[in-house]
Amino acid sequence: MNLKKRIKNLNKKVFFILSTARCRSTWFGNLFTYKDSFCYKEESRYITNWHELIDRIEKRPEKYVGFSDPELLHFIETLHDLFPRAKYILLERDRNDAQLSLATYFGGNADNIKRKWDRWFEDIKKFKKIIKKYAYIHWKNMDDAKAIEKIWNYVLPDSKFDMDRWQLLASFKIKETIADIPFKVNPTTCMAPYFNFEKLKLTK
Repeated sequence: MNLKKRIKNLNKKVFFILSTARCRSTWFGNLFTYKDSFCYKEESRYITNWHELIDRIEKRPEKYVGFSDPELLHFIETLHDLFPRAKYILLERDRNDAQLSLATYFGGNADNIKRKWDRWFEDIKKFKKIIKKYAYIHWKNMDDAKAIEKIWNYVLPDSKFDMDRWQLLASFKIKETIADIPFKVNPTTCMAPYFNFEKLKLTK
């Protein structure tokens, strides 16, 4: 069965949370794993193709299934072509702050970090051109309950915003994602290009 036919047969409300790295994407994945919603965190590090992404959606019992994954932003053209009816959420942070945060926690070559962000910002421009309707939040508003509630109501219109849960999660400060937990990542075969710029050229 081809990809689009499999997606058409899905009985799920699908959503994607996209951003550069260091924009609290892990935190938002946690926020949207609640009651009748499940959000995968950076699943492109474990899957090798789009069929495996659909496998993830099909196996979940929840009505709403999402993916919070900065690497999927590199595939925005293909992603929207496959999932035109999905809901999209864009997280943004000032570029210098995000780059500095990545360098602080993970290190890395400054030129490579710049190249990676250059590509991410190209993809954000594509996102804003391609996606006609989406939810948006900037880093500076991510501690504002009203701003979070607005995103919540866009993604989960059937679920009342839980202020007590928001207050609980607002107290969590997630410093970094542990890359090889729960499974070992194979950077050669996984979908996520990371800093493999030859692999990144193949995404769209």
